[in-house]
Amino acid sequence: MKKIDLFNHLFPQTFFDRYIENGLPDIGKRVKNMPSIVKLDVRFKIMDEFGDYCQVISLPAPTIEALGGPDKSPDIARLANDGMAELCRKHPERFPTFVASLAMNNPDSIVKEATRAVDELGACGVQIFTNVNGAPLDNPEYQEFFAEMARREI
Repeated sequence: MKKIDLFNHLFPQTFFDRYIENGLPDIGKRVKNMPSIVKLDVRFKIMDEFGDYCQVISLPAPTIEALGGPDKSPDIARLANDGMAELCRKHPERFPTFVASLAMNNPDSIVKEATRAVDELGACGVQIFTNVNGAPLDNPEYQEFFAEMARREI
């Protein structure tokens, strides 16, 4: 029987290089002590210890909105989701699907990116955090997003 491990954090290499190692050096230093969060060969070696086993992957902290303002964050989310989808396409037995990331500080982009990630890229859902740079999630600008996710039962 296949084991499916949910909510495993992984940085796609391109995303890590651009936004974590070169963009946020403190986090870059910290994750260097966790090579399996970026390096697939290390991750696959660990995964092999568990037999018929796969992971649903998601981006670790920091949030997308912590990496750029509302003008840049939709592109950051898109890069992250494209990278996760590529990992799933290249390694479907290892990563059957992923949880998409969104630029919550740009409310006009979140429904569009959530829909793209699920419908086009094959994400099984979306990941949100408990607040948006300190702002509560029950602010009116997020109502359309939550209504759409409820409609889709995501």
